[in-house]
Amino acid sequence: MSKSKKWLYSGTFDPFTIGHLDIAVRAAKRCDQLVIAVLDSEDSKTIFSIEERLEMVLLATASYDNIEVIKFNGLLSDTYEKISASAIVRGLRNTNDLLYETPMAIINHELNSDIETIFLLARKDLVHVSSSNVRELGHLNNNFLQMVPKCNLEKVEKKFEKLRNNK
Repeated sequence: MSKSKKWLYSGTFDPFTIGHLDIAVRAAKRCDQLVIAVLDSEDSKTIFSIEERLEMVLLATASYDNIEVIKFNGLLSDTYEKISASAIVRGLRNTNDLLYETPMAIINHELNSDIETIFLLARKDLVHVSSSNVRELGHLNNNFLQMVPKCNLEKVEKKFEKLRNNK
């Protein structure tokens, strides 16, 4: 019997972007189940709460039957084991992402020799899309250049409006 392919895609998703969604959809087409794990860490200085980030990911992926969304904290390798994943998927936009993700993949493999990391290259029209770019534009009261899924746009705009008004 062949092992079911369950891939794990993790991140803070602060906020969830169309780049994240593209990687998730492309990964989900290549595995039986994709589990998107949203980091719930007190160390992470996120703008959106864990509940808001989970909701954004759930809304954006609602039409995909083989995508599940969970929250996690601690080591990704522990979550990998807990959900019986068969691979970790990561998106790469540029060489900076590769330089960051390569040691992470090696560390995860050293923590658990069964862990394989699959890298998906960002589409060329999405290489500029990042959560940090969305946050910077949001703080500057600028539009998000269509970097956020439409279903989450109002929530993201309201969050940044509230943050700007509280300064």
